[in-house]
Amino acid sequence: MNDFRGPLPLEDRDFAEVRRNVMSRIGRRPVAIPITLAAAAVLALIIVLLPQPRITVPPPHRAPVVAVPVPAPPPVAAPPPVKVARKEKPVRKSTGAPPPDSEITMNIETADPNVRIIWIVR
Repeated sequence: MNDFRGPLPLEDRDFAEVRRNVMSRIGRRPVAIPITLAAAAVLALIIVLLPQPRITVPPPHRAPVVAVPVPAPPPVAAPPPVKVARKEKPVRKSTGAPPPDSEITMNIETADPNVRIIWIVR
């Protein structure tokens, strides 16, 4: 297989130079970012693992019940019956005459002033 390949344009010192340049750039990265991320992770872990305080609610305090005998109320006499005053309508005596026209007709006004409805009841 080596017969098909020609001579390489790069030599070992060229590869070493490229490797040196890459390693120098990697080495110059700021150290603050990994330290900050590590500190944040440690803080989150501490917060998660800290025991949470247990809050217990005491049962409500109830006052003791004291039974006191209550005397029976004295009997009450029944009140006298109340009379209700009713207003009676005056009785109109029939005169035998028909009722006046105001009682048997009804005028209905409409939105149109030219239309008037008169309802006559007999």
